[in-house]
Amino acid sequence: MKRAILTLLVILLAGVAAFFITRRCLVPATPSSWICREYGLPASEEERLRDLERSYGSRCGSFCDAMCDANARLETLALGSGSITSEIRTAVAETDRIRTETRLAMLDHFYAVAAQLPPGKRRDYLLKVLPLVIDSCGRH
Repeated sequence: MKRAILTLLVILLAGVAAFFITRRCLVPATPSSWICREYGLPASEEERLRDLERSYGSRCGSFCDAMCDANARLETLALGSGSITSEIRTAVAETDRIRTETRLAMLDHFYAVAAQLPPGKRRDYLLKVLPLVIDSCGRH
């Protein structure tokens, strides 16, 4: 009987430990917490970075919505035609305009985040995030 209780207790403790370990390891980190951890910033800097995230996020949604609308229009036009029309040209130009605005806003955000990092770590951060904006073809 003692052996069964001891076995049950060990199993319960192992389950509780596994729960907390996996919870800690599997909880997704926010970009601001990742940046603080990656670049050795104190936890006090996380709130400033989180403010930058929120500011960028408030602009990002409208870009995504506009891009989805423009892509849907382009798809409709392209599927309804057998050749490139002036409407299709205009729709392609609109997707490019939105993509350009999005990339500029993203780059502006990355510069704002980089400015919060120690000078020696800014380039490393930009090298990690710039592929989201620039097709660098593997060059640095």
